[in-house]
Amino acid sequence: MTEVAEVSGEQIKAEVLARLDQYKDLSMFEQYAIFMGKAQILEFGLKGLLARKFNVSHEEMERWTLGKTKNEIRDRGLRPDFIRLLESVVEHRNNMAHEFLANTATTHSIAKFSDRKLHGELFRALYEIEQIIILHDWFEVNDGWRPRA
Repeated sequence: MTEVAEVSGEQIKAEVLARLDQYKDLSMFEQYAIFMGKAQILEFGLKGLLARKFNVSHEEMERWTLGKTKNEIRDRGLRPDFIRLLESVVEHRNNMAHEFLANTATTHSIAKFSDRKLHGELFRALYEIEQIIILHDWFEVNDGWRPRA
């Protein structure tokens, strides 16, 4: 019997916190840009997974959003725990793409709040994108995309 590699929640949390350290001296705009870039890379990685494991053509996926990609991997029975986290990342990505900068500019024009309060949402988005990247990479290395029985 082959032994299955495992990673604990504490190990993931420690790795995420270590990765978040790279953001501490960056401006809000730099953090925003990194989040959006990582969300795009995640989307490409998931599309690659669909191409490898399910023979979905890159041409078919060319115009898919991260949300559509999430639905496709969900419908193919990949890990429900990963899908739940991915749903949250998709929500963060959509908020960042469509509302975050406008809301931040509006808030700054009305009142001067601390960046810490204003950008808690960005921090949560960065935390979750780092977490899902760690899980994605672990599932890839350990062929852990299917729920274990």
